[in-house]
Amino acid sequence: MDLLKQYINRKFGIDENKFLEVLIKSPGAEGYILGNLGEELFKEYANSIGYEALRIKEKPEGGNNAKSEDARGDFYIRKIGSTKDEWLVVECKGVKSNAEKRSGLTKTSSCLTLLNKHAIERVKHVESINNSGNRNYEKAKEDWEKKNSNKFPKFRWNKENPGAGVPDLTGLWKSKDEIAKWLKTFKEEEFDENAFWDLTAPIRLLQTHMPSTRIDTETKIKSTGPLVSEFNILCVDLFLKTGKHELVFVNSADLNHQAKSPNHLQQNYTIDILTAKENFQRHKLLKPWYDDLDLCIQETKPRYRKLDKSQLDGR
Repeated sequence: MDLLKQYINRKFGIDENKFLEVLIKSPGAEGYILGNLGEELFKEYANSIGYEALRIKEKPEGGNNAKSEDARGDFYIRKIGSTKDEWLVVECKGVKSNAEKRSGLTKTSSCLTLLNKHAIERVKHVESINNSGNRNYEKAKEDWEKKNSNKFPKFRWNKENPGAGVPDLTGLWKSKDEIAKWLKTFKEEEFDENAFWDLTAPIRLLQTHMPSTRIDTETKIKSTGPLVSEFNILCVDLFLKTGKHELVFVNSADLNHQAKSPNHLQQNYTIDILTAKENFQRHKLLKPWYDDLDLCIQETKPRYRKLDKSQLDGR
């Protein structure tokens, strides 16, 4: 603790109590620290299972214009001992802190609708999302091909887990009425924003958050969300919603793209929905998500890339 006290005093000129007071009032600063912590924990994990991990600069000299399109992630990785110039780019993210508020779950009626779709009517819900995605894609394809001579990229959604993801809560309740009765066992304040922040609410959404805006070089479509090609593997730290630094992985090429722009990823993917009914235990991950980096790479076979040394961070 003496080292931390000395660091805070040297860097900020205040004592640790004042530093803590300011930090608590600065969610952006907390988020930045958690983001960097997630990256360090990924690097430790990768090393522990036999990968070297080279950090990629957030902004190389020359700014964003000097950022390689093939290195828009946080790390290059490859197996320790390999001499091949074959690397995978990994992007590290945390889960969305206000996912429940954005989804309207501060109202029990919205919670009921969400849980019913995932627990009772999941088959119908999956079909509806697939149909809606296909309609939006076909309309975008038709409009685009009227103005362009080449073909629009193909539609590549996972039909069992479409769109932004449909976690499977089947069997947790027997009917919508049963869900409604369960929700009524909680007080109104247990659904407010602070309850979700404090992890005392009865529901937790594990959602990604990738708000960057990109222009697809193939279609020239501009949309909010990274491009599928920017990185090979997305690593997500679940800490904000589980209280533990658990990492999950996905091949970016296997994520369901935006319906209207097949080369863009979506901003938010729902990895899982945790409930107090199960003591917030995680469910078995649905494809394309994995708990194991090695297995993710072995089964999904991401495309290797060449190392661009100009993108490396020497820290």
